[in-house]
Amino acid sequence: MGVTRVAVVGDSLSVGFSPAFTAEGLDRSSYLYTALGDDAVLAGGTAVPGATSLHQRSRASAVEADVLILALGTNDLAWGLPFDETAGALRDIARIVGPPPRVILLAIPPLEPELGPTTPVYNAWLRALAEAEGWEFVDAPAPVRDGDGWAAGMSNDGVHYTARAARLVGEKVGRALRLDRPSSA
Repeated sequence: MGVTRVAVVGDSLSVGFSPAFTAEGLDRSSYLYTALGDDAVLAGGTAVPGATSLHQRSRASAVEADVLILALGTNDLAWGLPFDETAGALRDIARIVGPPPRVILLAIPPLEPELGPTTPVYNAWLRALAEAEGWEFVDAPAPVRDGDGWAAGMSNDGVHYTARAARLVGEKVGRALRLDRPSSA
């Protein structure tokens, strides 16, 4: 079946503490390290700590890829950006990058302290956006939550993944990458 080429546009949750956001530069602190495996490769994209969707829209560029992972929203929520601006930026990013045959939009993890709107509300908006655009929605942080908050040992700061959490999120994203379905999930 070949190697799946993956483009990613994200923030610190995608890059982790990796020395570089490249196929060779990812380390175990990035969920992508686990998600990609032997049959998928990071074909390009951008992941910058602290980045909002608006910031990443200006950094996005065309990437020859089979799948685009959009992993943004945590900083948008933290900075209080209106969701319609986030949604517009995510649509623009998908258009700029390709669009590839598949777009996967990831849920954001919990934030502590919780802001308004809450992350469950924000994730519902992200899910609705994915459905409206014909993208797949993946609740990648589900294995690291306990209710609406972080499960014990999954975040040291209420925002970022621990190494164990990055592996669990990566496993969930990896399963989504390996599903051969072109519609929203």
